[in-house]
Amino acid sequence: MTFTNDCPCGRSQIFTALEEMALGDSHLLPDQKKVVYFVTAMQGESKKIIYIGFTPNLRRKFKDHKRKMEFEFLDRMGYQINISWIVLPEGTREKQGQVIQAYYVRVFEPKLNIHPNTLAAVQVEESKKGIENLEQCKYEDLKKRVENWEQSGDDKDTIIKKIWEAGRERPMVNI
Repeated sequence: MTFTNDCPCGRSQIFTALEEMALGDSHLLPDQKKVVYFVTAMQGESKKIIYIGFTPNLRRKFKDHKRKMEFEFLDRMGYQINISWIVLPEGTREKQGQVIQAYYVRVFEPKLNIHPNTLAAVQVEESKKGIENLEQCKYEDLKKRVENWEQSGDDKDTIIKKIWEAGRERPMVNI
């Protein structure tokens, strides 16, 4: 997998991640190698880097990752969550790895690195999508009802009253 992005200095920065793995397979991640890792969320054709980290042991890191709850929430919401990483050269010190991570965070601006209460933000975003979908379903249902009322010969006043009543109904939720 290749990520590209233009850095602030105008040069194109390109790197190739050696591996990519689904979140569900995180128990198979490598250990005892210093890596900079990228967590991506993909839905349809859209793929975004949502978190960038540095660790000397990727498998151990994902066992108790501080953002694990957000990753799993997004996964349950239908996003394909993947982990990609680049292995840093032998002898890379901790501080150097953190500097590399900070550079990529600055370039890609992943949401989960930047926002402190990301789970709440993600849940609000998903709730908004759910409300929009519900409103769209209500609109489509009402549109079909109006068409049926018109076909059955109801006059405009009767249809307006029926629309008013339909708007006051609580939507049915299938569980």
